[in-house]
Amino acid sequence: MKFNFFFAIAILWIAGCSGQEVSSNKVFKEIALVNRIEFINAKYDQPKFSCGFLIKYNNETFAVTAKHILKIIKPESMTTLSLQSHIKNWILYPLNNKSEIVVCDKLLNEDKSELLEAKSTYDNDWLVFSIKENSSGIIPLEIRNTPLIQGEKLYVVGWTRTMENGPQRVYEFEYYKTISNRILLKDILVPEKFGGLSGAPLVDENGLLVGIVSNGTVDPDSNKKFFSPCSVTNLLTFIENRKLDK
Repeated sequence: MKFNFFFAIAILWIAGCSGQEVSSNKVFKEIALVNRIEFINAKYDQPKFSCGFLIKYNNETFAVTAKHILKIIKPESMTTLSLQSHIKNWILYPLNNKSEIVVCDKLLNEDKSELLEAKSTYDNDWLVFSIKENSSGIIPLEIRNTPLIQGEKLYVVGWTRTMENGPQRVYEFEYYKTISNRILLKDILVPEKFGGLSGAPLVDENGLLVGIVSNGTVDPDSNKKFFSPCSVTNLLTFIENRKLDK
């Protein structure tokens, strides 16, 4: 009888542990956000969809998320990279404090000639917004300007699709290589399912931004598919050129 009791306790303990989420013990200041997207046609509204973050460059702050999320949530009539006539409000907020919001203003990389269904959507997989209002305490990220080193630790910060509350999670990776504008990573401490992390920031040990969670890439040398955030190199170039064009 006593054996059966302790056996049952052990089974419950194992089941509880297996349900616990794997994440890194690395701690960053509050940097992660999620998207709340309000469409003109309210049936497409997304109260919480994927992740985002803020960046600071030359004393300006911008909101950033992944471009490819539009492929998943857009109405059929929305065919190009233009939010006009389709999206009413784009807001970001920390999942653990929904009253702190960042209200986006203009989509700065809007391009009415870019088809959302094109494969090239993933090449520069980012949306960058100017900001109308920011009542959050989220720390804007600065972009790293030195090369990545093979084997160094990198971190994704955000929430997966199944999470409805709680503090930002930190997932741990090892830098493997860069192919074009894709950063190939080896998993160390990662979620069971990556869904919902699209648009989350990839940062280094010091919290400097190096990438945006996007998709996977097959390494032609090993024929293995790697989790591969989009590099922010072209995003930085876009912001710098925009400054020069003013």
